[in-house]
Amino acid sequence: MSRMLLSADIFVGPLLRRAETDLVVVSLATFEPFNLKFSIRAFGTDVWLGHDPEPVAVNALPNLNFYFGIVVPMKGTKFPTDRLLEYSIGVVDPATEAVEYDSFRNIVLIDKLSYFGNELPTFFLQDPGKKLNALYGSCRKIHDEKGGKTDALRFGDGVVENYFSDLASRPAVLCLGGDQIYADDVHQEVLDEILVLSKKISGGKSETLPAGLTLPPAGGRADFIIRNAKFTSGETANHLVTFAEYMGMYGLMWNKNNWSRTVPELAHFTDSLENVRRLMANTPTYMIFDDHDVTDDWNLSVKWKEDVKAFKLGKRIVANALGVYWLCQGFGNNPVRYSKDLTFQIADLIAKRANDYEAYESFFWMLDGWEFFTPTYPFIYFLDTRTQRGLKDGNLGHDRAAPAYLKSPASWATSIKTLNRLLERQRRDFPLVLVAAAPVFGFKFVEDLQALVGETVGPYLLDYESWAANRRHLLLFLYLMGNANVVLLSGDVHYGFTSTVKFSVFDDKTLRDAIRQFPRDVSPPVTPQGGAPSYDFLWAAKFIQMTSSALKNFANDTAVGLPAGFTLTEPALFVREDGGMVQGKYEGGEVFEWVVPLDDKAGRFVKRQKAELKPATLFRRRINDAFNAQYISEHNIGLLTINAPEISNCFYTARGKTAERSWNFSNDKYWE
Repeated sequence: MSRMLLSADIFVGPLLRRAETDLVVVSLATFEPFNLKFSIRAFGTDVWLGHDPEPVAVNALPNLNFYFGIVVPMKGTKFPTDRLLEYSIGVVDPATEAVEYDSFRNIVLIDKLSYFGNELPTFFLQDPGKKLNALYGSCRKIHDEKGGKTDALRFGDGVVENYFSDLASRPAVLCLGGDQIYADDVHQEVLDEILVLSKKISGGKSETLPAGLTLPPAGGRADFIIRNAKFTSGETANHLVTFAEYMGMYGLMWNKNNWSRTVPELAHFTDSLENVRRLMANTPTYMIFDDHDVTDDWNLSVKWKEDVKAFKLGKRIVANALGVYWLCQGFGNNPVRYSKDLTFQIADLIAKRANDYEAYESFFWMLDGWEFFTPTYPFIYFLDTRTQRGLKDGNLGHDRAAPAYLKSPASWATSIKTLNRLLERQRRDFPLVLVAAAPVFGFKFVEDLQALVGETVGPYLLDYESWAANRRHLLLFLYLMGNANVVLLSGDVHYGFTSTVKFSVFDDKTLRDAIRQFPRDVSPPVTPQGGAPSYDFLWAAKFIQMTSSALKNFANDTAVGLPAGFTLTEPALFVREDGGMVQGKYEGGEVFEWVVPLDDKAGRFVKRQKAELKPATLFRRRINDAFNAQYISEHNIGLLTINAPEISNCFYTARGKTAERSWNFSNDKYWE
């Protein structure tokens, strides 16, 4: 008879991952192997709606086993929407096939994994006819406390608890946009805990490093990492290296029981872990990487990628980071995209990597298709802006060290094809919702500061990877959005804000050149006519940029010196065909330039001939004004609500709900 599952057996989980009417994914990692069965039922009933008696199992380390329950509904049925559901994990006796669920209920009680003392974790599937509530955030570093002594994921748990049975207000999904761990900036006490935990899950076996290298002692890894892996992070003294170390970091991030001792200095993090674990057990959670999930500056440029891959230790560390990411984050986002054979291949590569590190490393360096979308209405599409980067100079590659395209034109071809297919499934009054790790439209005050310093010290000192750092790439993205209404969810910058942007496109040489670079099968909303540019207005896209960051990582103090009540409504700017910029407006089919006379009289709009002004685009952004949230420096988590055509957003901080704003894509006042 199989023994009962105990709280002490669990490494991480249960984590509720992809959830839709056709399948629900729950993951659990245990120190010892178990025969498990994952099951779904209606809340408060004994009626099981679906089971997975053969979950995907991966032996990640000698003492660490991952299980992914991919539960499908009973034949001929679907899981119901707009109704509370709950899940359980049973232990199967292989001799009798009897399933024992009591031990999981005991774990839920002991570890406080449910709300209001309920037997099991709960969730619900959004009804496509109902509004969507989505929590979002990123950047969660254990030892940061400057932005508040509480992990902002805890605030998300409070929202779910407050609206437990109010499904019109309860978040349907949690979207994490990157830096779920910090592999480079590791506190000494955290590394000590990681070393204890990694020894436990690896059975005391040390990973054999390439080139005969051996790990230096804690606190002394900086030169080792820079010299042997060619990493460029400024925080490498305790950089994670081995598979077990990366895995140990996730164990500390998601389960308080993995901490071997109380560390008073880090209590501001560990005190919230019960709430964080409960949130992720009761809310479908979707996650994409950013740089710190691997290392700071990951794929910053073509030169960075080539240099690191050429060094055996660099190649190994990146592969370890991505192998662990696949288990802890990537696979659960959408297991269906992996065929059964591919899933078994990946599981086998991970389990037997010590026998063939070359195959393991090469596979994870080549693996793509990390992008995914949530099964919500509207869908939320997560962009991969790390592994599919392109050269700054297009295919020419003149400057290998320059900021790269965050997504190469080739990768955009795949993304746009998928987005177009998805958009056909939802009503036209719903926006396109994208998760981009870094804000596409940043906070101007801070961006200007970074640009000024970046000119002096170069891109490596600052995390100088904004979309604006490569203007060709930003322009390609904006053109590819066509005339859509777009909501952007971002983080990365360690402060919160919202802004609205209107991007108007005119028929000029720049556009015609760009269209020739468009991915195959992608056409603009309006095709320019004739043999020469007319400079006529063609289309416009509207954007709402929402940035919730960080869950736990404070921005530099130099970036928060905004006066109380500070607002910023930027002028509309024409970008001319020659790249120059002038303040102006487009009205009644005519273009106007803002002119300030030499005699210091008040400026005024002057009508220009289109062929004289030669407009390429008109860029209008509102930020930090009456329609948008001001700069938020505290640790925060965002809550997006879409009830088309109404869009609303607020942030939760230690002060509670703040900066609540609403927009309506059918009303131009938010963009004019």
